[in-house]
Amino acid sequence: MRYTIHTKITSPSAILALMAATLIWSCNQEFAKVIPETDPVDSVEVAFGSPRVLYIIADGARGKSVREGDFAHIHSLLPNAIYSWESLSDEETSPQNGTNWADLLTGVQKNKHGVVGNDFSSANLESFPLIFERIKEALPTSNVQVYTSSSAFHDHLTAGADTRTLLDNDAAVQAAAASALTEDDITVVTAHYTDVDEAGRQHGYDLSVPEYQAALTQFDDRVGELLQALRDRPNYSSENWLVVITSSKGGDFEVPEWENDNTIFSEPEVNTFTIFYANRYNTRIINKPFLGIRFQGDFVHFRDQVRGEVTAGNNDFYNLDNSAFTIELKIKKNPGPDNNFEYRYPALLSKRNRWSWDDVGWTIFLEGRGWQFNARGLGGNVGQTNGGNLANATWNSIAVVGVIRDGERFVRTYTNGQFNNEVNITNYGSITNDLPLILGSRNEEGQADCYIADVRFWKVALPEDVLRQYSCEIGVPEDHPYHDFLAGLWPVVGSEGNEIKDEGPLGGHMTLSGDNITRDPLADYVCAPSSEDLGETVPRNIDVAVQIMTWLKVPRQENWQLDGRVWLDQ
Repeated sequence: MRYTIHTKITSPSAILALMAATLIWSCNQEFAKVIPETDPVDSVEVAFGSPRVLYIIADGARGKSVREGDFAHIHSLLPNAIYSWESLSDEETSPQNGTNWADLLTGVQKNKHGVVGNDFSSANLESFPLIFERIKEALPTSNVQVYTSSSAFHDHLTAGADTRTLLDNDAAVQAAAASALTEDDITVVTAHYTDVDEAGRQHGYDLSVPEYQAALTQFDDRVGELLQALRDRPNYSSENWLVVITSSKGGDFEVPEWENDNTIFSEPEVNTFTIFYANRYNTRIINKPFLGIRFQGDFVHFRDQVRGEVTAGNNDFYNLDNSAFTIELKIKKNPGPDNNFEYRYPALLSKRNRWSWDDVGWTIFLEGRGWQFNARGLGGNVGQTNGGNLANATWNSIAVVGVIRDGERFVRTYTNGQFNNEVNITNYGSITNDLPLILGSRNEEGQADCYIADVRFWKVALPEDVLRQYSCEIGVPEDHPYHDFLAGLWPVVGSEGNEIKDEGPLGGHMTLSGDNITRDPLADYVCAPSSEDLGETVPRNIDVAVQIMTWLKVPRQENWQLDGRVWLDQ
């Protein structure tokens, strides 16, 4: 529609006033086409209604079992949900619930909230309050209610709620939560269930166990009843509900060998599920990340002084003086002397009389959770170049690159293709000797319990982009851009008897020695991310509280030191 104004205006101030009035009138006309005239309210509430949350927690519900079962009510939410069947609970304290509950209700980890396992004696919930307290502080008129059948959950983790009730069983929790959903002013309803965990504890945590399957089916029915109570609210269609359904932890069950990837995703005790449902969400499923390539075969088990020594060809090729070089190998650590994955200096690959700072030569060795390169020259100078930490119980790729730059020598270290450190070794002097190249540890050295394979020796400093591209591959393809510079290649996997063949051009075959030479069949991933890194790729318990507070528009403050993150539907 065209509007014509016939008023004659000559004053500049009048012109400005008219322009402002016209702009306001025009904006109001456009606004009226979308939203009926009403009192001023928050823009998000105008579009979506006042935010509210239904928070459902089930102890002991394994994500894999919930995914594979016929649970119609839970699965009905997925078309409008951000969800994962492979979310994670705390790795160190499962199967105890306390830490996981605190993670779910604070948004921080146990090093902050202080709940370790089921021990609440050092809880620091004053510095890191529960979400119920955060919500009430930000939204004083909110109505927050919590129902549980666990006395520990009730006594320690419900502070701040307007109503916090300990009930006799999950059926009573169900009835109370459904009743709370009928209240017009309700903001948050939390329903905490324990029956699934109890069934798993008594009979086993897997769908193949009838009692566990029955408990999950009953839980799904309860979810359905709460969803129906939600939809029966008179103003449900104009309200803005987030439904969160999650498990605090999984439960112990033997994972079939063909499913075991030797990462945190193969630990059923920490396998949870997480669903964030809202009418306006698009579907987003969050799966575990790509874990790498499986390295399969029969591998020499390096332990008890088992080692390989180059006994054919010319060992001088493995001296590192006056030319660029690259050394690569893959290692899978087993638990060490303290029954963890930390070590005290066992050699992996070396060209030295013995592993000592006093002997000329070089050594790649394990230290703590990681690895290092050490060398000593004839000039008496000695030093180390730190590598990175190594993921436990899976294959890691490590590399040492010798670079000559402006007449000086440098050593660079890489783990799984990622740069670690660089050290100038020019003042080391010559590190040449006439000793053999040795794979594994010697008698007088600390012993590693590990597998070593795919050892490569190059007479060139491989560029960083090439290292990154090929470090997690198995073997050396013929189209490798630096194939002509390959000096040695010992696959180790698939070797027989006491020989490890060199498939490189120099024929530097190794002879195995030791009292207990064995080969073990393995099928583990190469360069799989660490547990810490993997945990950040899927939802974790600490994320749930942050997601809820964000939905309720509780302003997140930096001094809260929240560890969780928000997941989006895109």
